[in-house]
This record gives sequence, C-alpha cells and structure tokens, in this order.
Amino acid sequence: MDLVALLRTEAITARRNLGLIVVLLVLLPGGIVAGTAVFEQTIPRDVPVGVVAEDDATADDVAIAEAGMAGFTSPVEYDSAEDARDGLQREEVYLVVHVPGGVMDEETDANVTVVSDRAFVPFEEPVNETAGVAESELDALVESDVTVEHEPVGEERTLAEFLVPTGAFAFLTLFALVYLPYQVRSERLVLDRLQTETRLETVVASKLLFYGLALAIPAATVAGVAAWLEYDVTLLSWLSVAAFGLTYVYLAALGLAVTFALGLRKAALFVNLGLALAVFGFSSLVYPTGFFSSIQGTVSRALPTYYSTVTTRSAMLRDAPASLYAEHLLWLAVSAVASLLALKFALVVYKRRR
Repeated sequence: MDLVALLRTEAITARRNLGLIVVLLVLLPGGIVAGTAVFEQTIPRDVPVGVVAEDDATADDVAIAEAGMAGFTSPVEYDSAEDARDGLQREEVYLVVHVPGGVMDEETDANVTVVSDRAFVPFEEPVNETAGVAESELDALVESDVTVEHEPVGEERTLAEFLVPTGAFAFLTLFALVYLPYQVRSERLVLDRLQTETRLETVVASKLLFYGLALAIPAATVAGVAAWLEYDVTLLSWLSVAAFGLTYVYLAALGLAVTFALGLRKAALFVNLGLALAVFGFSSLVYPTGFFSSIQGTVSRALPTYYSTVTTRSAMLRDAPASLYAEHLLWLAVSAVASLLALKFALVVYKRRR
C-alpha cells in the first residue's frame, strides 16, 4: 500500500474511535488549559479570614479592620473566639484576626492578634507576609498605633508530614477513578458471560467491595512507612477511615458509572482520567481555597472531594474532636449515595444497549 492508502486507513480507524479521539485530543488538553484559570495570582488575595471582635470592640472597629484587610483577604465574621478556632480547624478560614477596641482612637495602642494553624504548613510563609501587610494597611487606615502579633496554634508539623494525607488522597483518587474502571473494562468479555449466571449489579458490587477491602494493604503500608520515618501522623483513626471509605465509594461508583455509561469503551478511561485531574486541581490538596482565585475557592467548596481532603487532613494532623467534621461526613455520605444511584442508572443503560 502507498502512503495515501495508509493515511486513508488511519483516518477510517480514527473515525471508528471518534469519541476517544475527541476526549484525548480536544477535551483533555482543553481542560488542562482551562484548569490554569485557578492560578490567577501568585500571592493569596481571596483567602477566607475569620474576624472576631474583642470585648471592648465596637461594630465600627470591626468594620474598619475588615476594610483594611479586604484588599488581600475575604473576611468572615464569627461571634466568638471559640467558633473562629473551630472554623480554623475545619479550614473554613485560614487565619483568625482578633480586633481590639479603640482602633479609631489616636491615643490608643491597638494590639491585633492574628491566629494561624501550624498544621497547614504551606501557608506558613504567606501567614507571615499577610500579618505584615495587615499591620501596614491597618496602621495607615486608622488613627491608633496598630501592632499585629502572630499566634500559631496546634502542634507544629513538617512539610513531609503535611504531604502524607495529600499523597494518600491522590493515590485513592487514581485507584478509584482510574485503576478500578480500567480493571472492570479489561474484564468486559467475562462480564457478558457472568450475566447469564448472576445479575450485573451483583458482579459490580462484588468488585467495589473487593477493591475497597484491598485498600487496607496500601493503608497499612503508608502507616508502616510513616512510623518508620517517625512522622507524627494519625493515619488509621476512625475519622480518617470513615472519610477514606466514603470517598472511595463515591469516586469508585462515579468512575464505574462513567465507564458503563460509555459502554466500556476506551474513551471512558480518558474521561475518568480527566475527572481525576479535575479533582487534583480543584480540591485544594495543598493550598487553601481562595489562595489563587475566588473561582477556585467557589468550585472547591462545591465538590465533595474538598471536604474529603479537609477531613482526612484534619484526622491525620489535627488534634480536633471528630464532631467538628460531622457535616463533612454527612456530605460525603450523600455524595456516596448519589454516585451509587448514578452507577445503578448507568448499569441499566448498559444492559439495554447490549
């Protein structure tokens, strides 16, 4: 065959796999470029910051303090210091600013306290810069002499310890969204034969259960390596197990739903890979929500994977009561149920097409 004939053959083959070609050559690169929209700036300007009024602070004092910080943060008011500290541990905010009274009095020395969480290691350097900017901005805006004091709370963590839950979550995402659907697709011929002996839903449920239980092996491995490296990380608390278990269910069910909805074709694997990349880009795995742009923060808080990240990170790194994350776990449970329903619908569609 000559070159023209070979090119014609390749064109025919590509047309038969048009869905895969569109995903691989259009959607994936387009999604990667669109994902860069979250990197709007290199310094934090939209990071949520809790604001608490001291006993002698007035509403005007708080309003002035918020106005002074609005240029580089997103102030969130709390009624009490306790509520603000809880929000700090749930990563609703990443700093807490205690506003004193008399900031508009030129004869007053106003001491503003900025509280940060040592568990969020990548934010340590920006915290110092933020405190410095807050001091200069407030000092220029009010009549009093403002002094900002930084008060870190919680046990100090290293960057290596901080990245353990991040790496574990990244592994779980790839395992549930990419590996498990790939494994199921590789057995598509066997699935057709099994349907003569049992229901397809039962087969898929067995795979979800088996590979879910198999996650105990990498979990034990990570725990053993972390202990050997003397990392102070609580990997196997009931809170982290609950968060990882629910996360596995909704990610795996979603990945399988996509796979069966697309008829077990190769394109499904690339769609799931794109979903995994989206999870990495929009779940605030390393930096806080709003660190790069308000868009990133808004998208993150709409995704269950963000709450999975926060809950597992807190379970491993923070000495916080599990009750603080009850709403997060409820959101993960709702996501798991919704994903299982989507999987059930995808299986119905798949069987009707066979």
